[in-house]
Amino acid sequence: MNYRLGFLSKKKTLTLESALDACVQTDAERAKEFIYKKYYGYVLAVVARYIKSEYDAEELVNETFIKAFKNLPRFNRVGEGNVLEKSFRGWLARIAANLSIDLLRSQKNMVAMEDVGEQEVKPVLVNASDKLFAEDILKLLERLPEIQRIIFNLYEIEGYAHEEIGKMLNIPDSTSRTYLTRAKQRLRKLYIEEFAIGKQ
Repeated sequence: MNYRLGFLSKKKTLTLESALDACVQTDAERAKEFIYKKYYGYVLAVVARYIKSEYDAEELVNETFIKAFKNLPRFNRVGEGNVLEKSFRGWLARIAANLSIDLLRSQKNMVAMEDVGEQEVKPVLVNASDKLFAEDILKLLERLPEIQRIIFNLYEIEGYAHEEIGKMLNIPDSTSRTYLTRAKQRLRKLYIEEFAIGKQ
């Protein structure tokens, strides 16, 4: 009877909470595999917003998980269920975004920044009636200049502050704000050209 109970406990379905516990407490391979499989597609989608090479993207996904597993004891667990899920996904996304930026910087693929001032660009007001659907925006992001795409991703999708982006990219935070505004202007223009006209 005891053997049977032990067998069942080993086969127990993992949840994010139990997998995180197992990783931190015993470095359990089964728990790591569960997390890797569950979030692989999500992390790849984050990396693909920055990195075009399929090979490099795959490598960065693996690096993200290696770094995440190594730093799991430092992950600030908040709540459970959906709250924990959202928090963990955000944490993984930040690791993936940072590693992607590091790779771009090391490959010197970052576009040289021209001097820009906030006064050069008028702010863009976007409201719900603009109907900028997320999937449409993600398609259009590919057509932005690299620096605008990177800053849009970091600010609007990953949730970094302009001060953090400035430090990551070694630019003033005012430059980050300017490029974000330019990205939004260009996205609006592309959206109108690509989608709005056809949907009228």
